[in-house]
Amino acid sequence: MSLFVVYVKKTGHVVGAVRAIGAALPTVAEVAGDALPVRVSLLPEEVATLTLDAGELGVQEADDEPGVFLDPLAFGVEPVLPGQPPKPALVPLVESSKPLVFKDNGLRVEVDNPVGADTVVRVFISAGRATTVLPGQINKGDTSTTLPTAVDDDPHGVLVLVPGWVGRLEKVGKP
Repeated sequence: MSLFVVYVKKTGHVVGAVRAIGAALPTVAEVAGDALPVRVSLLPEEVATLTLDAGELGVQEADDEPGVFLDPLAFGVEPVLPGQPPKPALVPLVESSKPLVFKDNGLRVEVDNPVGADTVVRVFISAGRATTVLPGQINKGDTSTTLPTAVDDDPHGVLVLVPGWVGRLEKVGKP
């Protein structure tokens, strides 16, 4: 039995997993179609759906890791040298205790410790039925960045991906 994971190519975060018997490596289209929906509750009867476009995603066979079914965002595809395919091992990621906050006309993303190199940040924000994708980075030696975005006062579904850190799928509102 093989474990296949769907991951975000720019950050390595696992966003889904499937087991299959005797299957070849599937394509993103075979696993997720044109896009992978990710959902987060906003209100008791309201759910935001964030759409991860198939172009953002990759599929990889991985070593067995039962925890990936319980919390896929807590795992990443092991980083490798640029231009090489990802390795099959999944690595557990570190959890950040810093809150996500809309302020200063943007979303503030903060991690607990300074990053050792310029680090990619990928953010997906619900905007009604659409998804806004915000690319950014935390600079070497820093712990945070603010990604410019205009949002209304309603709560939004937010997916924040910072390599090495557990992905965060949360409801975020303005203070």
